[in-house]
Amino acid sequence: MKKKLLFAILLLGLLILTLWRFDSESLLHSITQIPLWLVILLAGLQIVSQLLVNTLWHRIAKLTDMSISFGRMLYINCQGAVVDSITPGVKFGGEVTRAVQISRLGNCTGEQAATVVAMQKLFSLSALLAIFLFAAGLLINGIPLLQNMYLQFSLYSIVLSLLALFLAVFLAPRYIREYFQKRRDPRFAWTYRVRSFLLTLLEQVDNVRKNPKRCVALLLLAVLIWLLYPIKLYLLAIQFVPSVSTVYIWSIAFLAYMVAMIPIFPGGLGGFEGTMSGLLVAVGLMISDAAVITALFRFITFWFVMVLSLAFITFYKARCARV
Repeated sequence: MKKKLLFAILLLGLLILTLWRFDSESLLHSITQIPLWLVILLAGLQIVSQLLVNTLWHRIAKLTDMSISFGRMLYINCQGAVVDSITPGVKFGGEVTRAVQISRLGNCTGEQAATVVAMQKLFSLSALLAIFLFAAGLLINGIPLLQNMYLQFSLYSIVLSLLALFLAVFLAPRYIREYFQKRRDPRFAWTYRVRSFLLTLLEQVDNVRKNPKRCVALLLLAVLIWLLYPIKLYLLAIQFVPSVSTVYIWSIAFLAYMVAMIPIFPGGLGGFEGTMSGLLVAVGLMISDAAVITALFRFITFWFVMVLSLAFITFYKARCARV
């Protein structure tokens, strides 16, 4: 806990230092570099991103024979997004909210709802980790801060271990399921529920594997969703440095998201901003430009999403009340 707190303080310190070192004149100049049409375009791309995320959830729910409409799933995801914004890092609170609402609105058991959530995480995180490996490999050689051997070893060890775990679940669900079934029944009620959930999850993954095309389609959809984020960052960065390296910008987006997933502050706040602004400065952007890019990018991908989610929740409830 102390290490996490120290890490959070260091990241916030980096952000504060970044903000402290430029004057208001350079900040205003950086803000005027961003045209209104770009802000509207970024907002539009974020809406597309959210609809694609909902499509992924909806298709996974259909794979488990769950009868739930696209609009109802969007309502569930909006609730999850609001909870995500006030819970730390890995968005555990948001996923619990989604599971509860899927169970209630999808007329299924809590176990089945949790399976949908876990399968979405499998596809989404598998795509993110695969892209992150590629991005980190490209960025590490260009930034002195990331050339520390121990840091590189830690990053790759964690990511490769998680990828290996996900691949094992995807490639050998039947064998893992048989292993758990052969084990003695757990003594405690909570461990019994965990085992029951894992068996249900592995059964659903095994069913998905029977249709490889659909499985690949879901994975590609998850990759597309993640790739839209660095596109937004790149569109912002070229307003300040037209010749900025595309590879570095895309890598920075994924590194910042990986840091934001560390469960320290609500919604990854602090860690995300400190990492992104620091890395943007490291690849050659001015401090004021990096701060404005980070602030606007965070607004579009975080606060804008929360406002849209609250608006849709209000609209959905009002519509249901009329019906």
